[in-house]
Amino acid sequence: MLYLAYDQLKTSEHIAHDQSLNNLSTATHLVSSQVEAASSKLFLLEDTHSLTEFDNTAKHILKHSPLYADVIHVNMETGQYRSVLLNPTLAEKDPNITWTPLTKFSDQLSISSLYEKFPNYWVFAVKYTPNSSQQYWLEFDLKHATQSLRGLHTLNDGYVFVIDRHTGRLVFHPDPSRIGKPSISYHSGISELLDSGTTFSNYEYYYRDQFKVVVFDANNELDWVFIAGTDRSDILAVSFQFALAAVFCASLLYIALAISYLTRQLSYALTDLNNQTDLGNFKHQLRYTLDRFIPHKGIQFCTYDERHGDFCTLDFHGNSKIVIKDQTLARQFPPDSMRFVNKKEADILAQKLQIRANHYVIPLHNQDELVAVIYIQCLLPCNGTIMRMIRDYTEVALCNLLLRKKLLCKDVMTKLDSQHTMNASIDCHQNTSNVFFAQLEVDYFEQILNHHGPQCADKITIATAEMMQTCFPKPRAISLSRDGMGKFSLLFHAHDKDDAINRCEELRVLIEKSPVKLGELNIPFTVSIGGGAVNGAHQSTLCQVEKALYKAKGSGRNQVSFDAFLQ
Repeated sequence: MLYLAYDQLKTSEHIAHDQSLNNLSTATHLVSSQVEAASSKLFLLEDTHSLTEFDNTAKHILKHSPLYADVIHVNMETGQYRSVLLNPTLAEKDPNITWTPLTKFSDQLSISSLYEKFPNYWVFAVKYTPNSSQQYWLEFDLKHATQSLRGLHTLNDGYVFVIDRHTGRLVFHPDPSRIGKPSISYHSGISELLDSGTTFSNYEYYYRDQFKVVVFDANNELDWVFIAGTDRSDILAVSFQFALAAVFCASLLYIALAISYLTRQLSYALTDLNNQTDLGNFKHQLRYTLDRFIPHKGIQFCTYDERHGDFCTLDFHGNSKIVIKDQTLARQFPPDSMRFVNKKEADILAQKLQIRANHYVIPLHNQDELVAVIYIQCLLPCNGTIMRMIRDYTEVALCNLLLRKKLLCKDVMTKLDSQHTMNASIDCHQNTSNVFFAQLEVDYFEQILNHHGPQCADKITIATAEMMQTCFPKPRAISLSRDGMGKFSLLFHAHDKDDAINRCEELRVLIEKSPVKLGELNIPFTVSIGGGAVNGAHQSTLCQVEKALYKAKGSGRNQVSFDAFLQ
């Protein structure tokens, strides 16, 4: 029994470590996407031709995003710092602010260390230096910019926090009042490891009567240290009952081994929830787990969209169907609650789902936001510990899945689908008639980037995405995606091959006639398009369409080809 307790402890440590690594990766990509979006807004400010236009553009940026605190214009010749919101600029003149180049995005971009703009109001800035005479700063409000990381959990009590390496202060912490304060964990040993050259490692320390087990990663160009982990007690929470049973149930060894085995299997089954990549598979794994460990007469899993107030069910293939729209009902499911309800007291959603027996109502939340509700029909109440364990693991796994899905599904700059989403859409329509797939590539995109700079390249990227959406509106378009630098994909309905070619030709002509404006210059650009019908999974479809694209490029570019290149 002691061996099983030890084995379970090691399993919990492994689970905590894997979840911490996944959270570090998600947090790094999320922050990087916000910095990339900020750089695009700074490029927009360079296009302004007057002080009034500059102020109007800057105020528009600040008005439509709570992430940003202020826009600062710096005249390098006079040394004047000017806030668009007319705030004092004494903090921005602090010579102790350290700037780190963001060479991944542009040699003209850099990110600042943490500084206190007002008392107890901490910010950092992304700086764009278009020339030697001026600079544009876009300041981030830390209490808004990093709160999207609050949904990342390790086990039950763990979380992610971020530290500015230059100042040793907290950039993000689940407790907003801690932002800007010196980090105890950083100064208790992590800083020494970083100084010795160790930028990625596990680390343990003691804080407020708890042993903390974390993983830190400083391998990023922001000069930030991302830390994810949990309490040692959280890791021990799954295994402590085994140690107690070894002392208390020595005479009941058979029963203790049976309980041990079932709990271990439940832990493995729940761990698999965190490895699911879509809601359909998540639902199947949850049902499989409940079928094994909870005696029931039926299960219903409903997701909730807070923006529209939609409660939706998922069919066997993962397709969503709205059951009811009721934002008031969502407020009847408080966080951390779990109720066993008599069939006569069923709520409106349970009635819509035709639940006519006693049942559990288990709401799942991301912080205070309802994301799903589970109904489990049971004749009698089940073991409370197992039910809470299933609820807690399911809630954490679902929140992590939704956050990863949100990060993967959309391109930050263009708001088009990601390549991952496009591949999934192709697979879903591989047996559907009159569905066509095309790849679009901006001709000589790298030369444009090298000659006109990243601002022009970004404008071409955004303009191409907008014209794709104009020529291929929904429901004709199934999915429009950005695949890389100057590369895009289209999945759409057409009557036949000739109709598909004509649609792509309309897009090509529109792009040819729509140069982007860079200062006083009009920069023309063209695209080459290769396409074909979807008659297989995404791997074979991509291979065929790439050959058609090569033919369009090999025939002189600025063409549409739906025929494979023959060698």
